Amino acid sequence: MKKNDFIIVGILVALMFVWMNFYPAIEQKYFPRPAQPAPQVAPVAAEKPAVSVTAEKSAVIAEAVSAKVPEAVLPSAPEQTMTLSNDDIELTVSSYGGAVVSAVLSNYPAENRKGSGPVILDFTNAPALRYAGLPVPAGVLEKTADGLRYVAALGDGRFLERTLKLEGEYLLKVEDSFVNSGKTPWVLPELRLPTGPMSEAKGTTAMVGVITLGVDTFAPADGVHHWGKEFNKLFSDATKTGMRTATPEQIAPRSVDWVAAKNKFFVQILTPERAASAFDLSVRRAGEGKKNVPAEVSAAIKFNSEQVAANETLTRKASFYIGPKDYSFLKTQGMEQVEVMEFKSMGFWKFMNPIMYPIKTGLLWGLKALHVVVHNYGVAILLLTVIVRMIFWPITHKGTESMRKMQALQPQLKEIREKFKDNPQRMQQETMAFYKENKVNPLGGCLPMLIQIPVFIALFVVLRSAVELRFSKFLWISDLSEPENLFAGMIPVVGSLNILPLLMTVTTIWQQKMTPSAGDPQQQKIMAIMMPLMMLFFFYTMPSGLVLYWTTSNLIMIVQMMIKKQPPVAVAK
Repeated sequence: MKKNDFIIVGILVALMFVWMNFYPAIEQKYFPRPAQPAPQVAPVAAEKPAVSVTAEKSAVIAEAVSAKVPEAVLPSAPEQTMTLSNDDIELTVSSYGGAVVSAVLSNYPAENRKGSGPVILDFTNAPALRYAGLPVPAGVLEKTADGLRYVAALGDGRFLERTLKLEGEYLLKVEDSFVNSGKTPWVLPELRLPTGPMSEAKGTTAMVGVITLGVDTFAPADGVHHWGKEFNKLFSDATKTGMRTATPEQIAPRSVDWVAAKNKFFVQILTPERAASAFDLSVRRAGEGKKNVPAEVSAAIKFNSEQVAANETLTRKASFYIGPKDYSFLKTQGMEQVEVMEFKSMGFWKFMNPIMYPIKTGLLWGLKALHVVVHNYGVAILLLTVIVRMIFWPITHKGTESMRKMQALQPQLKEIREKFKDNPQRMQQETMAFYKENKVNPLGGCLPMLIQIPVFIALFVVLRSAVELRFSKFLWISDLSEPENLFAGMIPVVGSLNILPLLMTVTTIWQQKMTPSAGDPQQQKIMAIMMPLMMLFFFYTMPSGLVLYWTTSNLIMIVQMMIKKQPPVAVAK
């Protein structure tokens, strides 16, 4: 690999991280989203015809509520909870609104240590699926053959009945019936149904330019939108703490088919059967003065005002996914819910999706397939690196030979530059003619490195969100999805010791010394120092799995050069 190639790679890596940080602001300023009309509130006409309710059903609901919880004392009744569970999840449901107050993900440990217990999503202070905008008192909560049933009397012969059923591993099916057994129409106000809050898991390390805690939405006209990259714009005053809510109308008010609140590895996706009229999102910052550092996020769908005629019922259905970012499962849910993993690029980089998306999904599939065989994701990454290097070997070999030829031709090129130094145009013409005559491509040495950039970026995205690698161990590494974080809190400046980035830096220097070189010797000396240091800076907080891939790739390249046993051609003096 040519030393000057590192300049190109360094610029690409630097631009990637700079773009990730500044593109949202550039997009808003120069490519604003077209304004859309605000959603209309229809206080009288229902979005969907109400379904007639028989007197028998109304009587059954009224009898069940009045027998167990007298309507007069409902507002002050003590809270009761029941659980709804399977082998993967346990939900705690409250008699206040039939809301979900906690979710236990039984198969995922909360921390990377023995006895940590499972992941618990605590919604106590902001229950999931509790309607805002409709005073709902304590009601009757009871078990059914396949789930839970909640009924609350709202007065004047009006009831809210909710059924909850677990379908599949982490999917909750919710059906709400607004029953009007009274003699007058019931005008439901605009209602808000929240996902519950989501915070980052304990021990998650922040990476430069990467936002893993966020809110996503989907609408057919707009596709998936990742609002986490716009928190600083939506909540410009970063000095205030506490949970703050915003409806992104300044960007484009819209109806949505689903909303999601997510962290690095887990997600809550709320999908109404009918598209919600609008949505909002909430953010609680980590602390005063810390700009764009959300500590907790939440989202909610909104329903327009609707009227329920006397002796009729309005039914709303929704599904609520609370679980890991499992690519295989989310892919089956449709409506691009799998994009909470952000495998597709947005905005300016969308044109790269036909190339990058298959690479990302292919790498994830390859890692999982290798893991089935070797039962360790660290070993799977090593094998994947070998496979990638074997695939690229013909191109790498051709690039190395091109660099050797370029090195051997340096004396003649130097003569051309000296001869035509006062005529740049003629010098360029003579140089290109010389390349053509000797059948060399000056960019041939760049190709081996450039073709690896898409693989590197794709693996970075996979490791950023694939829950399969969470807490995966390898040698001294306790979690391949995080930096090593050895002696955390004991190392000045950097906070912890990460050995792999240091090993990667050593292999980079070693590879540079073995690589045929051409060009200005002084420039090569500068790059021999600057490039490894820059790589160390960028990689120090990267996931260990990604650094393991790059370090192994360097070592394979070094071995390939040693096998060839062809010392670099000396540059002419």
